[in-house]
Amino acid sequence: MRKSKKKARHAGSAARQAERKRHLASGNFRDNCTTSQGSVSRHLLAGQENGLHLSDLVRLTGWTEREVRHQIHLERRQHIPILSNNKDGYFLPGSPQERAACVRSMRHRAGEILAAARAIEGHPEIEGQVSMVWPMPEAEQYEQTENAISEKTV
Repeated sequence: MRKSKKKARHAGSAARQAERKRHLASGNFRDNCTTSQGSVSRHLLAGQENGLHLSDLVRLTGWTEREVRHQIHLERRQHIPILSNNKDGYFLPGSPQERAACVRSMRHRAGEILAAARAIEGHPEIEGQVSMVWPMPEAEQYEQTENAISEKTV
């Protein structure tokens, strides 16, 4: 009889092993996803009222959440306008207003990420504070260029 207890397996390790086996058996998922066919976008309908959440797309495609997100990224880079919001999930544009709202949300998130990067770099910023001239980081140059382009197109 064994006196010491067996150590419990780390939660999810069996699931990760099964996922790895499935992944290896099927080949690299990126090779199986054809962006020209719109592997995720073909499941989507127009309008935020018809949005599908990530869990729905996982169920429909049989992929992991990470694979679905990656495919959405690839399709967006191929100019397939997959929109999203926190309430409705992923959907195709039903109107120019939905498209504009999604773009506005994405730009806002990008700005928040750039602000966090600046804070990590050690350039504290307080709203309304006048700062001295500092060398401009590349990300900030990009943000100013994007803002200038946005102002010209509005």
